[in-house]
Amino acid sequence: MPIDAEAPVRLADIERARAVVRRYLNVPTPLEPAPLLSRELGCEVWLKLETLHPTRAYKVRGALAKLSSLERERLTRGVVAASAGNHGQAVAWAAWRLGTSAVIVMPKTVDTSIVERCRAYGADVRLAGDVYDDTLALAHEVEERDGRTFVHPYGDPIVIAGQATIGLEIMEQLPAAQVVVAGVGGGGLVSGLATALKTSGWRGKIYGVEPEGADAVSRSIAAGHVISVDHPLSIADKLVAKSTLPITLDIFGRYVDQVVRVSERAIADAMYEYLSRLSLLVEGSAAVGLAALRGGLIDNRGRHVVLVVSGANVSAELIAQIVSERRARR
Repeated sequence: MPIDAEAPVRLADIERARAVVRRYLNVPTPLEPAPLLSRELGCEVWLKLETLHPTRAYKVRGALAKLSSLERERLTRGVVAASAGNHGQAVAWAAWRLGTSAVIVMPKTVDTSIVERCRAYGADVRLAGDVYDDTLALAHEVEERDGRTFVHPYGDPIVIAGQATIGLEIMEQLPAAQVVVAGVGGGGLVSGLATALKTSGWRGKIYGVEPEGADAVSRSIAAGHVISVDHPLSIADKLVAKSTLPITLDIFGRYVDQVVRVSERAIADAMYEYLSRLSLLVEGSAAVGLAALRGGLIDNRGRHVVLVVSGANVSAELIAQIVSERRARR
């Protein structure tokens, strides 16, 4: 697909973001073959390990790109973010790394270890509501009152460009890649991946994967406009959002081949498989791609398939519950 000058994010934007990412992060992150999965699934499976960033998720790419784009005066005034976890950690880390302050608004349900890590980076963490969308009002109040820059987790072209740098790395690490699969919450990751891949002339297919209980993007695509989901819920809590935004919906319509949905049980099974068979600790948002492959939802016949594995921020209690339940089935 040719580069579209009217697209929300362009290849030149992604290249600029890449220069920033390279300055602060150990990239490219590894792209490892998974022969055990390949043998069982009838395709060549590769794992793009975004769990190895300082915050254990890809979000730090977009946060760095956004904060680095701010003029010195705005950066000095600090930033504010609303987050269910990974974006908040990313903004806190980027602010710490760039020498400014951050206010992070998170749901009351967020794991305490995530709050502690954000505070360790010097962030002022405030709790509001039960899901990501509930945190927005307080975050915008802080933005207006204190003059801080609001850093959106997926509705900002610069943030999307930062996440898109993963796509450039995949093409260089595995030119033979034919399918790329990643989780969908608000849509920023898959929007970025799809933009990087398709505007570079890549001819493969890109799939987004949503939890069945938090499928705002699927519904929005079907309706042709943004749809909100009441009371979204999933074990993949970092993918729980009530809605997407026009910018991400635009990109999905241009470049994303399909969005599929997976059950809660399939997500938990995939988390368990990563831990017990591949020795990888992942949260639900990182496991949805494998859940979709196992469920036969991805056209992977004989192809080179890349699973973007992002998110290792999961509580020990949840992992213990998942392990216990699966052992009890035996």
